[in-house]
Amino acid sequence: MKISYNEATAKGCSSLALDLELCEKAGFDYIEIRLDMLGDYLKEHTVEELAAFFRASRLKPHAMNALYLYPELFGDHDDPGRRDALLAEFQTGLDVCKAIGSHYFIIVPPLQRDPNGGPFVGAREETFENCVRILKKLGEMARPYDVNLCFELVGFERSSVRTVEEADAIVRAVDRDNVGFVFDSYNIYLNNRTNDFSAIRTVQPEKIFAVHMMSGKDVPDGEMGQDKRCFPDAGVVDIGNFLENLREAGYDGMVSIETFNPDYWEKAPAWVINTAYRTTREALVQNGCI
Repeated sequence: MKISYNEATAKGCSSLALDLELCEKAGFDYIEIRLDMLGDYLKEHTVEELAAFFRASRLKPHAMNALYLYPELFGDHDDPGRRDALLAEFQTGLDVCKAIGSHYFIIVPPLQRDPNGGPFVGAREETFENCVRILKKLGEMARPYDVNLCFELVGFERSSVRTVEEADAIVRAVDRDNVGFVFDSYNIYLNNRTNDFSAIRTVQPEKIFAVHMMSGKDVPDGEMGQDKRCFPDAGVVDIGNFLENLREAGYDGMVSIETFNPDYWEKAPAWVINTAYRTTREALVQNGCI
């Protein structure tokens, strides 16, 4: 497996330009670029500068992160302004993917985005129909750019797609060769604290396009959230079980460290990125993945 870095890990203390420099030095094979950090980068740099970096670097781009769906997208009750804003973001990502040689785009199912707003409201059947419709359309748009869509389930109650089984049913119904999964260890764990990752072995293995790996702090249920992610050398997620099931599924691609931990953002970017590389590599070595 290859080691990748997701920019959320030092989002609050770094920039895309600095992440590129530090990830190259640390030894990462890939970087996942956040769309918001890309936007900040393009205020002072050009896409060609970004492409030139990757042409000269051992570090390569992997996925763009992330496009957040909403249930009405491309439906009868879609809001044109909201749709156009989301499609503009998607198009920017596709254009940059083509320029820099990136072939993946993370797609997040509809979420209730407010942490204090309660669970996602909507029937599972409606979510299935909405996600299938949306992913088919986005997949068609991405195909000319040679971009694969990585559908990412999120296990907490504010998400519309919470389990591997639900995500698998959607991807099978979409039935496009450029629509598959990204499996995230903490996002799977968020569904009732599951540390049984065996469902990964039930999906079409060729549809596993990317992997996010991290652990999480041991906190009460009401405090669980993305800001509780931590490096894989500590925490409550069974990283060994996660990687074992990926191996048994035949996965041998990238594994990206992705945390949103504000405690890390108080550190120096070099400390965050070097620690991210060290702990991710150690987990992969310990579990026979490198």
